Amino acid sequence: MMKWTTIASVAAVALIGCAQWANAADKPYRIGFMVWDTAQPFYSNMMKAARDTAKAEGVSLDIQGGKADLTTEISLVQQFIAQQVDLILLTASDPKGIVPAVRLANAANIPVIAVNTRVDTSGGAEIVTYVGADDYAFGQIQGKLLAQAIGGKGKVAYIMGTLGMSPQLNRKAGLEDTLKSYPDIKLVETQVANWDSAQALAVTQDFLSKYPEGALDVILDQGPEAVNGANFAVQHDRTDVKFIMGDYPANVRNAILKGTVYGTVNQDPSPQGANAVKDAILWLDGHKDAVPQPNHYLDLPIVTKENADKFPAAWGD
Repeated sequence: MMKWTTIASVAAVALIGCAQWANAADKPYRIGFMVWDTAQPFYSNMMKAARDTAKAEGVSLDIQGGKADLTTEISLVQQFIAQQVDLILLTASDPKGIVPAVRLANAANIPVIAVNTRVDTSGGAEIVTYVGADDYAFGQIQGKLLAQAIGGKGKVAYIMGTLGMSPQLNRKAGLEDTLKSYPDIKLVETQVANWDSAQALAVTQDFLSKYPEGALDVILDQGPEAVNGANFAVQHDRTDVKFIMGDYPANVRNAILKGTVYGTVNQDPSPQGANAVKDAILWLDGHKDAVPQPNHYLDLPIVTKENADKFPAAWGD
């Protein structure tokens, strides 16, 4: 009797253990996603694609906005750590400033994936991978589009995003590297617009005021924000200046079709959000070899009037 009782007890414990394991396996992963500024129009489709993918895959996704404030960004990462999420997706404003928060996640054994913006890993922070555009290549492609627009010769004014952000730094480096092959293209002035349309318009107006007709050939923007400046230029008979953008929202597409903007580099945010969630799930499922490392780069097609009909806008109405 004792023998059968012992066997039955062991079997019961085993069944309980199996049930607990099954419940743990069936429990949806919890993923925290910190986006440095959810008010940026670019991120609307990225976040939507991330939510849609998470819903389709049956995982829990909590998206929080950093309000364009590094202290808030760090606090949100700490919040995710305290909640013991399974993985953190991170779109940070400052690749170096966010490092202490990433290292805290590392210490808590919570994997981190950088999305759209990079994390500086030189100081010991560890990430699974980076999902997004190769911004250095982005800058190189813009440089080639610029050379195409003006036949390899001319004067260019350059509008940049927020100083210190990885897209700003890497796009500038890629552009400057490409322009080494075009000694007759001169960057006459650079200003910052912080990925803001109002600031980009003001910078464009300043450029057009400083450089009269014949003194400037192109205004090149790292982002799409100067599209309003391109419209302003046409309205004020400054068709001598060509405009080249970065990214491909609906207003840039419309401007390209009208001829107000010469062209752009299309960085579609939706695949970034979708692939970030898919990579997170692969990693958590143990399929680590299936996650592209150290980078998961996405396509960056050039869009001009000749092929704009083949590319719907990446976001916006």
